[in-house]
Amino acid sequence: MRKTTPLLYNNFVEAHIQLSRHFCYTTLMVRILSRFLGALGLGLAPVPVLALEKRTLIVNLGSSQTLADVIGNVIEMLALTIIVFTTVLFLAGAFMMIISRGKDDLLSKGKDLMIQSLIGMAVVGGAYGLIRTLFWLIYVA
Repeated sequence: MRKTTPLLYNNFVEAHIQLSRHFCYTTLMVRILSRFLGALGLGLAPVPVLALEKRTLIVNLGSSQTLADVIGNVIEMLALTIIVFTTVLFLAGAFMMIISRGKDDLLSKGKDLMIQSLIGMAVVGGAYGLIRTLFWLIYVA
């Protein structure tokens, strides 16, 4: 069964829409008018009010980060990349020592590569810790 609406309601909705276009009601004015008509017992205004109420669409294009957050993320990414690279170099040096089979030139190259990669890890880890501490002192403390 289809629910029929009274003729008075349809006329009210059309009149309300025409008036709102003519007088350019704001959202606040429409809400006040709907409460006033609802208090009078007419209870007819909520449907046209919802149709006329201006709604805003908020589109989240990503998280809003401060400059300090962006710089911190870049530094973290660089430090992690360099640590992974030096770890690969360390393993390559260890592999060179294993496959040297007593040959002094490969043994010394592998040993030097392992020492240099450990020095690189220490430098990057120390710089990362220093920068994070500096950022913490500036922005958090």
